[in-house]
Amino acid sequence: MKSFEIITIFLTGGSLLSLFFYKSRGPFLYLLFLASIAAIVQYLADGLRWQMLAVIYILPAMFITYKYKIVNRFTGTILGAWFLISAFIPWAVPVFTMPAPEGDFSIGSETFHWVDSSRLEWFTDENDNDVREIMVQVWYPSDSSSSTDPNPYMDFMKLRSKTLASAGKIPAFLPSHLDMIITNTRNDADCSEKLAKYPVFIFSHGITGSRHLHQILFERLASRGYVVFAPDHSFDANLAIFPDGKIADYRSEITGHPDSILIREKQINTRAFDIGFIIDQIRKIETGIIDSKLSGRLDLDRVALGGHSYGGATAILASHNHEIIKACVVLDGWISPIPDKVISKGINVPFLFMGRPSWHDSDYPGNYERLADLITHSSNEKYDLRINQTLHLDYTDIPLMSPLVKHVMDVGDLKPSTILSLINDLVLGFLEVHLLERDYKGFQQALDNNLLIKS
Repeated sequence: MKSFEIITIFLTGGSLLSLFFYKSRGPFLYLLFLASIAAIVQYLADGLRWQMLAVIYILPAMFITYKYKIVNRFTGTILGAWFLISAFIPWAVPVFTMPAPEGDFSIGSETFHWVDSSRLEWFTDENDNDVREIMVQVWYPSDSSSSTDPNPYMDFMKLRSKTLASAGKIPAFLPSHLDMIITNTRNDADCSEKLAKYPVFIFSHGITGSRHLHQILFERLASRGYVVFAPDHSFDANLAIFPDGKIADYRSEITGHPDSILIREKQINTRAFDIGFIIDQIRKIETGIIDSKLSGRLDLDRVALGGHSYGGATAILASHNHEIIKACVVLDGWISPIPDKVISKGINVPFLFMGRPSWHDSDYPGNYERLADLITHSSNEKYDLRINQTLHLDYTDIPLMSPLVKHVMDVGDLKPSTILSLINDLVLGFLEVHLLERDYKGFQQALDNNLLIKS
């Protein structure tokens, strides 16, 4: 919770206790006044969010109880229950704080709308002439930390709330506050000149996912000198929103479709082509064909690729397809969609896989057997890691979104700070050692973490 939210709730609780347990009404009126001031300051500083409404409404309710002298056991019970609920809601659905990235750089960002006119969009049956277009955001090292206000965690929340809630099977109003969460990233900040060029990391989200759901990792890498490109894969993403207001809604729910295997094959190839297209656009940024603050700053000899879930499968396929990729990172990847020819040949770049202990309770219980085949046929350095007490969504930012999220989504029992720090340390350490070829002791320290299941 935000500081003034905590202060408002604390003062409100003090007001309630004073109303019912002190004969003198002075402390009650004083604390009620302070609680009201704190609520106003909270509103002016952070805006109004629905989680605080119950706290705000109990303030006049307490004053009415005092004014009309209806202080009794019944009103005490009602107001006491009201207060407990009002304090519980902002705790259960907080405006969480993004972790400090810990690196030496500030973080800048640009967002691109790119159209691949060479590919027809097969998701849109209603338009035979529609071509593939995607939104891509980039996080990069900057020297400026005050040029503009920091970015919100998500944009266009009026549009995104419904689709996010549908993916998580929760009420639509629950995620509506995510634009109140402030990141460590600022739009259009100049790229740092401390280094001549910066290594590149491209990341592919999972089905129903979003480029936004891995920002803690992206900020950590950007603060350490990496440039991170992350697309919203149109129609696989929860929602892609284009500059002209057009949207690419989620259309990948094909479970039970009689041709689902063939569709998944077409889908993963589409995603891999997205990565290839992004690589081509990155080359154009580097040479100045595409206007960007990153022109001339990208080290195209040090490019890595990563992904979560279906994005992990995308990363493996694209790493197999593109020689420019020098390292591959997969977070709880869904291996089943990867073509058999890739499984049998493997990938020939350093490979880091980390994931939950087992897929046996999923629709794809053979996922790790297929991963084992891929690893057997891969010829470079490889890590197959299982992290205890994790589930599928622990490999995103979602654990931070509520202390109760594990009861409604695939999140394990670990503290968010614990699991997110370990994942970020493993990814950063792997890239430092195997992409940049540095002597980085932090990677071995992460590999020695007692949460990793020893094989």
